[in-house]
Amino acid sequence: DDSVYCWGNGQYGVLGTNSTDSSTTPVPVYTQDVLNGKTIKQITTGYYHTCAIASDDKDYCWGYGTYGRLGNGGITQLNAPYPVRETATTVISQIAAGNEHTCSLNSEGKLNCWGKGINGELGRDVFLPSYTPTAVNMSNFGAESVKQVVAGDKFTCASTVEGTAFCWGSNDKGRTGVGLATGKTQYPTAVKGLNGKKVESISAGDSHACAVISGGQEVYCWGKNFKGQLGNTAFGYRNIASKVPFGSTILSGGKTVKNIYAGGEFTCIVLNTGEIYCWGDNSNGQMGSGTATGHLPSPVKVNVPFTSSGETSMYVGKDFLCALRTGEMYCWGNNNKGQVGNGQSSNSPVTRPTLIAPPGGAVESASMKLRVEYAKKGSAATCSAVSSSDWQVVTGVSKLAYSVSGPADGTNINSNSTDPELPAGAIASRPQSLVRKSGVAGAFTNAQKISAGEVGVWDLALVDKGLDRNENYCVRVATDTTVAPGSSIDSYTMYPEFKTAPGSLDIRFRDNAGATITDTGTRFDNSMMSSSSVATSALLSNSSSKQIEVTNTQTISGWSVVLSASDGATAKWKRTAGTESYMFNGTNGDQGFLSVNFGTSSVLASGSSLSGSTCQISGISKGVNSQFKVGTATANGVTLMSSSGSTGQLGCAFLLQNVRLNQTIPAYQKPGTYELPMTLTVTAQ
Repeated sequence: DDSVYCWGNGQYGVLGTNSTDSSTTPVPVYTQDVLNGKTIKQITTGYYHTCAIASDDKDYCWGYGTYGRLGNGGITQLNAPYPVRETATTVISQIAAGNEHTCSLNSEGKLNCWGKGINGELGRDVFLPSYTPTAVNMSNFGAESVKQVVAGDKFTCASTVEGTAFCWGSNDKGRTGVGLATGKTQYPTAVKGLNGKKVESISAGDSHACAVISGGQEVYCWGKNFKGQLGNTAFGYRNIASKVPFGSTILSGGKTVKNIYAGGEFTCIVLNTGEIYCWGDNSNGQMGSGTATGHLPSPVKVNVPFTSSGETSMYVGKDFLCALRTGEMYCWGNNNKGQVGNGQSSNSPVTRPTLIAPPGGAVESASMKLRVEYAKKGSAATCSAVSSSDWQVVTGVSKLAYSVSGPADGTNINSNSTDPELPAGAIASRPQSLVRKSGVAGAFTNAQKISAGEVGVWDLALVDKGLDRNENYCVRVATDTTVAPGSSIDSYTMYPEFKTAPGSLDIRFRDNAGATITDTGTRFDNSMMSSSSVATSALLSNSSSKQIEVTNTQTISGWSVVLSASDGATAKWKRTAGTESYMFNGTNGDQGFLSVNFGTSSVLASGSSLSGSTCQISGISKGVNSQFKVGTATANGVTLMSSSGSTGQLGCAFLLQNVRLNQTIPAYQKPGTYELPMTLTVTAQ
């Protein structure tokens, strides 16, 4: 909306808020006086002073007034914007604030400067300060037309439409680029070392300057190089322009340098692709790589996590910097005065680009159309890396679904101690409502207005209705593009994430009332021993007092129930208080064998699945008549019941009734009670 906001150290009124208060977040510049009804077209910052061009094409300055840098005819500190004393008809097109001076370019192509002038930075006939705009001696420009002006510490530079770069002021450390490293250059003088190459744009730092050559394939820098800000390892200084030796890949594939930004002792470029590279001083994390050590003379790519498209621009200060793209601003670097704008102030620098809450504006109540989505994280390293095709809408009938019980949908909520931690740049949360939709409905809105810097918070009443077990899931709020086509929502810095319980696959004996049977022994009918083999039988399970039950909350891949001898295939029936025994898996009646019969058995389903549907026996099978037989696949295992893997089984219980066991007992067995410990096992496939 072309409003202007400032943040950081408020000393000397430099933030323009009509006070000297500091702020760690963007605050509006005072507009109730000379800026009333006006918008801002350009803003520039110097050393404890700030200037801007307003919609009336006039320039305004505020902050520290020493040396007349505010251009109003005095040296008094001003805590709010005040007009620069230009002529009434002057139309200002550009303004640039150096450390202790300021310069402007008007619509007629004329340069004016004011403030400290003892180093020649004002480009006029005397080495004195000026409290009001004074004309720069432009005789050296000849017929060339100025298109850009920039200012650094004790020097000023300009570039022309014809592609020449001029600088003037202190030559210390070669910052003017005119071939000198001491003394002063009083008037605009062409920068040396460019060898006739046409300059597209320039930028001035504290004690160095850089230029982009037309075509965007080359960058030249000059001045102080103590921290590698010129992009090379020849530390010291260069008093003429020298080419920055980019690597071969930075500008490959049609990439070009779009803009250049010189900071205190570092430099950054923005490519036509929106990529950002920086080099030089990294003592405050200016490279944005997560560290704050030393200096890096070679370009380092800064990974700014923009989610929007559009042109990328930057602001660079003495030891911090910001990158902007449509609707997003990230800042990093020195934050000892809150200059990063993330709501904090610390002697520990911010070493990675941090999203800054946008000032001004608000999301009015009921203006958003939102939905909740979920996705299995799978092999993705982070939730943000989950494929867009994997996200599914939460409804009342999805696997992660809205609960059918709880507070009513739309119930107001309040902040509490369990709310998520605010992301960097946010200043407060704005509780919205509880979301609990039914059926296939999923869209909801914001019940409360969300102001700039606030984070909307909703409570979601969700329930697991068949998610995969022991898996990580991600949740996000997204704009419902079906309800509101073409709309969008800010992306996340953090995603709610949860892990489903491992689940279980359980087996037990139960009675008809659902109670667990603790006495699980199976007693065979009594038999008379004789000179030939005899048969006896028993019900392993019945339809009332003893049923086999499997409950599955673990797997959708199927399972099976197997009956086996606890002591393995070599186990035998053994007489209590004796040593006599016979086989359960023999090959004939002389050895003894046990068989399982399913002639009258049945399978029943019980309860409801996690998805809320009534459990069905579809995909569930009882076993087939089988004999335990040594040397075969059933030597010590007979399948009693199995599932083919129906996805609707999670949470269901299945009952196996009326399974009969038949044992053939060899001849001449000594009378007594014989026992064979056996085990029922349910195993996921």
